[in-house]
Amino acid sequence: MDYKKQCIEFSKDYDIVLQTDISNFYPRINHHKLENELKRVDNTTDIPKKIIKLLSVFSGTISYGLPVGGPASRILAELALNHTDFHLKSRSIVFCRYADDYTIFCNSESEAYKILILLSEKLSNDQLGLQKNKTKIMSSDEFRDIHHFLDPKPAEDKNSEDEQKLLNISIRFDPYSPTAEEDYETLKEAIREIDIISILSKEVNKTRIDQTVTKQAINSIKVLSRLNQVRAIKILLDQNNLITLAPVFTTIIRSVRSIYEDLKDEGKILVDKSLLELFKNESYLTKIEINLNYLVQILSIRHSQEKEKLFVKLYETETNHFLKRQIIVAMANWNCHYWLVDIKNQFTTMTTWERRAFIYASFVLGDEGKHWRNHNKNLFSKEESLIRDWCSERYQNKKIILV
Repeated sequence: MDYKKQCIEFSKDYDIVLQTDISNFYPRINHHKLENELKRVDNTTDIPKKIIKLLSVFSGTISYGLPVGGPASRILAELALNHTDFHLKSRSIVFCRYADDYTIFCNSESEAYKILILLSEKLSNDQLGLQKNKTKIMSSDEFRDIHHFLDPKPAEDKNSEDEQKLLNISIRFDPYSPTAEEDYETLKEAIREIDIISILSKEVNKTRIDQTVTKQAINSIKVLSRLNQVRAIKILLDQNNLITLAPVFTTIIRSVRSIYEDLKDEGKILVDKSLLELFKNESYLTKIEINLNYLVQILSIRHSQEKEKLFVKLYETETNHFLKRQIIVAMANWNCHYWLVDIKNQFTTMTTWERRAFIYASFVLGDEGKHWRNHNKNLFSKEESLIRDWCSERYQNKKIILV
């Protein structure tokens, strides 16, 4: 919230605001360039090499990409944009950045376009680019109007008052805090004093949502009552509303994933039906890689014939190796023996992520899987041999691997 408030303060001194967003940021961060930046921070130890080696474990054979969401990833992501920030600062360009979101302040539209070109050029040096659909040049008045809920002026009505309260709450929760339980109860009480359902209903009826308000409302769903969680899901996953909510769809499915297993059957059925509907309608939301990974993750929790058919189709048509890994694990957890036997012979052509998933899946095949592991043990790398032993222990203790 400090980021947005600082942006509003800067906008008061400039006529034009340029807002833009780096496209597919975390998956495209180059490991080699990141390692060079880490060495500039500390070239006296082998810590930079250790960090890059750890990242290579996450990304397999690909030398780019950071895991999304963790504090460590955010710190490394900040380092990855060091050069670009210095280029802007050296030209006395006034800007605010939060992760991959840039808000830049200009005196004219022509200046904004020049800065946009400069920013694109500097980002391209690091194999990064901007999202066209999230790039906007607007007047400062329009910018402040969009973010007027951050303005400390008194609220005029109940909805505005609730939105102001919501924006003033920090949704971040530290489960490792010594006062974790008390903090969580305090957060729940604060959220439940606000009509989240009303806020979401109001946003989906706009032609363009206020992303700051909507994301905060979505992130607060986890602490709502079970009844209100289902009511919120009905609004967020309504096929018509998703057109308006497309800019925050990733936030929606991450929030849904966080509460799915705590929902009663009614809520789970609602989520499953809504997500499968996206695939039936061939929604463009399912064509975005990160969305697809999250959707498969949620759908993999409970088995159904419809989901099984979808996963078989996705495995045969998609090239995303991490998605294929998710599908193999899900099909193993669902005990889809026929399908696992069929892809068994593809092991040597599988990517690292798929191979590891299939080693886990082979335990579902019983004696056939044991014979396969013994027959192919010379094909396993050291890491895969360790994974085999780890999976064996989990299988014996009846502990599944989550997608």
